[in-house]
Amino acid sequence: MIVVITGSTQGIGFALAKEFLRYGDDIVISSRKIDRVNDVVKVLESEFPESKILGFKCDVTQPTDLENLAKSTVDALGVIDIWVNNAGTSGFEYQPLQDWDDGTLKQIIETNMLGTLYGSKEAIKVMTEQKHGKIFNLAGMGSNGMASPNLAAYGASKGSIPQLTKSLAGELKGTGVLVNHVSPGIVLTDMITTNVPPQAVSIFNILASRPENVAKFLVKKMRAVEKSKAKINYLNSFKAFWRFMTAGFRKGKYFDEEGNFKG
Repeated sequence: MIVVITGSTQGIGFALAKEFLRYGDDIVISSRKIDRVNDVVKVLESEFPESKILGFKCDVTQPTDLENLAKSTVDALGVIDIWVNNAGTSGFEYQPLQDWDDGTLKQIIETNMLGTLYGSKEAIKVMTEQKHGKIFNLAGMGSNGMASPNLAAYGASKGSIPQLTKSLAGELKGTGVLVNHVSPGIVLTDMITTNVPPQAVSIFNILASRPENVAKFLVKKMRAVEKSKAKINYLNSFKAFWRFMTAGFRKGKYFDEEGNFKG
């Protein structure tokens, strides 16, 4: 399959790309920084020499970048089987709304909300023409309707993802294009490891997971799903319950008491 993943030079996006490659899929990665894209393509090519791996510069807040990403992929590889709207940001702060910089708030909403809309729009154009394809939107804190204190903008942006997914699934019914949202849970990416307040340490040590473990679970489900609006959750109720039951063994697993990441 041909898989496009936005924001895929690091974190969960990079882990997803590697896992799709392990299945023998061809991958298109993207990021705002072309130097970073080129470096990551070289790394992946050395590990997966049998697969086609392309990389393009793409700022998801710019509609023309996403249009170019879709067009360049089709020009090079013919089709797009899976499109993952992964690019996102938390703003890398943790504080009450009144203390946030307006520019950072704007970046969060444009990246997480508009970026997903723009990406979905371009994927839909390609997939409706080819009469098949799967679009996956990455959910996050707030997407289950729960509050996200001190991360209000991030929570609001991710809270829109399930609604958007349902709306697009309705629009695309009968077209052969599937739309789902994916919930990876708390993943140990830069958005988490560089910004853990002491009061959140115990929860993160219990519930956080490494990107490669999350990707292994999610990609298997994403490749197999055959309907829209399916719930693809890494940290389901059973997993969360079990982790809390075994919390004593997870103390200090990833972060010390001050919130410093252990690596």
